[in-house]
Amino acid sequence: MLMPQTFGVFLYAPLPACHSQYQTPTTISLPLRFWDLSMAQYRTLELVCPYDSGPETPAPDLLPTPLTPPTTTDSADPRPQIICSSHQMSVKIPSGPISGILLKDLKGNQIKLQDAPKHCGYFASQGTNGQIHLSLDLQSGCHMGVQGKMYIISIVYVTKHGRRETRLSCPVVHSSPIKVCNIPGKQRLPCGPSFVSRTQCLSMGCCYSKQTRTCFYPMDECTIDHHFVFTVPASITEPPLSPALLVAASNSTCKPQRVTPDYALFKIPMDGCGARRVVVGKMVIYLVEIVSNVQGISFNYGTITRDSPVRFLVECRYQPDSVMPVSYLVKTPSFGAGVQPKEMFGVQLRIAKDAQYSSYYPQYHQPLQMLLGKPLYLEVRILNPPDPSLVLLVHFCVAYPRSGKSIWILLYNGCPNPLDPPPHQVVLSPVPSRQTRRFTISTFQFLDDGVLKDTNEEIYFMCSTEVCSPSDGPCVEGCFGQ
Repeated sequence: MLMPQTFGVFLYAPLPACHSQYQTPTTISLPLRFWDLSMAQYRTLELVCPYDSGPETPAPDLLPTPLTPPTTTDSADPRPQIICSSHQMSVKIPSGPISGILLKDLKGNQIKLQDAPKHCGYFASQGTNGQIHLSLDLQSGCHMGVQGKMYIISIVYVTKHGRRETRLSCPVVHSSPIKVCNIPGKQRLPCGPSFVSRTQCLSMGCCYSKQTRTCFYPMDECTIDHHFVFTVPASITEPPLSPALLVAASNSTCKPQRVTPDYALFKIPMDGCGARRVVVGKMVIYLVEIVSNVQGISFNYGTITRDSPVRFLVECRYQPDSVMPVSYLVKTPSFGAGVQPKEMFGVQLRIAKDAQYSSYYPQYHQPLQMLLGKPLYLEVRILNPPDPSLVLLVHFCVAYPRSGKSIWILLYNGCPNPLDPPPHQVVLSPVPSRQTRRFTISTFQFLDDGVLKDTNEEIYFMCSTEVCSPSDGPCVEGCFGQ
């Protein structure tokens, strides 16, 4: 059973479950495979729990290491309940005094929970039903030990039936961090109040430094408090751009929070600075444009500039109604003539000049002016793919005017919008590679609601894509795969 939570999801499964298997006589495992949108890849976890099918056998060790027996053998108390995450062990134990809880490491050294240093990340509270809730940091390095692929710690606690001792364990999960917290000190933007605890900081989706005791935003993230937080390095173009000239396109007063010759750091509210909000299916998309101001140099006989135009479309995509609320940030740069992006892996959307896709309009072209109802040839492709087996999946493509007041769905789940009447429905084109997707639309213009009057607004195109590796699982292609 899946239960959505504020920052993730709890999976409840019986033991034994349909697909569980015994690793040892006292250990049962359940493999879990899921798609992580924030990392854009499949992840596999093996959930491991202590389990004993015999009703008379005492609580088993997760590993065949002898345990110090409890001081009483009364089995009236329920066993501790454990929930493991990548960085924390959450434990529920029967009602009793918190002051009586001891923690023991693998060598037998013990300390009272209430005497443990704050940096160890141990917390205890009592629920309404009397149960004690423990939160133990797996990576604090205080009393939590590691044996094989498991974190191990023992606790001693007191219940109405006497003193208990049990060993707790959680699997060591080696995974890439979702948040980018490994940020140099000069590039950290403060998150929350000046003085905030580690627990409060992490609950806000931010990063915490134990050395400086500061809370700061992860970089290139859509934050829980609804901000775009991202960096634009000067080295992204050749010649390097000028970070001090970058501003929000719709509000030039929205400037970087911090600027150096090497980068610009932005923190932009999703309801300000001209940010736009669109909804596609269950996905909510916030968009903001970042442009470079062009500075002129005036003399008696004219004005010149040496600044090339640069434009970034920054998107934050949320799926609030999903079982696991996720968000991710996408930066799409567009460069002026003479400005070249450094070679990088990514996905590009471009417009072809003909039905054969023999040539393409450059990214820095002026807005195309076309007659309504004429074909427009669009292509989405993987740039500099590191692996020839990668597959490009197109989840949806939309068109929207610059004002962001409207949106028109062109493709959804890789298929043409069935509400678009023929013969103007999107036409999918055959492609030479699974790393390229091509389709043709009939040009159109947005109208104001209730007013049949041409708004003459620029129209933009955007696609949500996924780069899939067949080695991670099936790459379902929708209508493009038919």
